[in-house]
Amino acid sequence: MAGTVTIRLVTFDFWQTLLADTRESTAAAHALRLDGVRAALAGAGHDYDAAAVQAADARALAALQGVWNAQRDVSPADQVRIFLEALAPALPAMLSATAREAVEAAYATPALTHSPVVSPGAVEAVRRLATEGFVLGIISNTGRTPGRVLRRLLDRAGILGDFGVLSFSDEVGVRKPAAGIFEATLTRAGCPPTAAVHVGDDPVSDVAGARAAGMRALHYLPEGRAPADGADAVIRHLAEVPALLSRLA
Repeated sequence: MAGTVTIRLVTFDFWQTLLADTRESTAAAHALRLDGVRAALAGAGHDYDAAAVQAADARALAALQGVWNAQRDVSPADQVRIFLEALAPALPAMLSATAREAVEAAYATPALTHSPVVSPGAVEAVRRLATEGFVLGIISNTGRTPGRVLRRLLDRAGILGDFGVLSFSDEVGVRKPAAGIFEATLTRAGCPPTAAVHVGDDPVSDVAGARAAGMRALHYLPEGRAPADGADAVIRHLAEVPALLSRLA
């Protein structure tokens, strides 16, 4: 049946697919996050040393991992609240709206300074698919960097306007591989799963998640790792996607 259905929707993962970070950029962004939060709190009259902020970060991350492991997600504001409560339970209520906004900005935006790199062939593939009339979407888990910041990174890459449907886990409230985030995207795109293909690097979140939602899945493996079971095809370079879709269809 897969060969008889016209493909209408192509969705991409964000992290390590369209854009990729490194250990170095991730570490630098996180250091900037902690320094920025500490400085924003100090500006509001709440001084904490670096060790206290780092310890709170570890406690907050453990709490977030519990949420993420349940394939759920929270808003950026709630994520910051969890962080602040890990630092001092009463701290969120002690901050003014202006101070809270400063903390949230410091927490959410380090990736704009230590930016991930656009993957080879990503811009070429997205623009060609858009030109060929496919509806394009993004289905991505967000971690510490919210969807509103990922949009800015896509805009910097020059491809934000090519995507008609963007589903980020902090906005949907559901994380891959849960079917809900795929189903929400399909509903917004007005597309049945049999006419949709998802492209991503993670064998569980992207391949198994998309397949469980009834979509086809292309496993993006630029570094030659073993392909995931159940993938409809493997790609080593994103520029391969348009031609591969033609063969699938």
